[in-house]
Amino acid sequence: MRRSHSGGYNYEPLPTTSSHNAFEDENEKMTEELSTKINALKSLSIDIGTEVKYQEKVLRGMVYGMLIIHLPDGPTAYFKLSNVKITPELRRNHKEITEHRPEVILTNFTTRLGYTIGRMLGALFHYEPEFKGRRVVTFHNQRDYIFFRHHRYEFNLKTGKPRLRELGPRFTLKLKSLQHGTFDSKYGDYEWLIQGRRHEMETSRRKFFL
Repeated sequence: MRRSHSGGYNYEPLPTTSSHNAFEDENEKMTEELSTKINALKSLSIDIGTEVKYQEKVLRGMVYGMLIIHLPDGPTAYFKLSNVKITPELRRNHKEITEHRPEVILTNFTTRLGYTIGRMLGALFHYEPEFKGRRVVTFHNQRDYIFFRHHRYEFNLKTGKPRLRELGPRFTLKLKSLQHGTFDSKYGDYEWLIQGRRHEMETSRRKFFL
């Protein structure tokens, strides 16, 4: 309610105690509601994060093998896949990986079977590398375990010495079978097949097949 002085000025009356308390009650109510919503969002975020981690664990557990089929006539190699580390897990950025064709290094493939597997792995990449990109992929065989690494080499401007920077991914392969022709799990003719923990023809722990 407004009242007019003789000078023609208007003024607003001060709020009463009851209206002031009503404002405070309303503010407290809104604060409590906002706090409840924030807690609900936090709980939802935690639940989503837990679910994402669980799904990643499930998917990672599902990826346990890799097939390499040399088209059109084979052969087909099946590997057990383990110790997988993708680029973010190595604290690297995908942007560091350029589109240049990498150099391919194959080491310690010394047997007839090893030569075959080495050629199949090398054929996954172009036979003419682009040295400008300084990318290198390595397949290193050690005791029939094949370790894959992906690096970029750099040179120190002062000393000229090279150094390697791992880009990822990294993983380990274990050959399980080599099959003639393309993949056929039912009627396929196997050139080499591991059975159980030890190969059927293995007689010594010091004998390796690659």
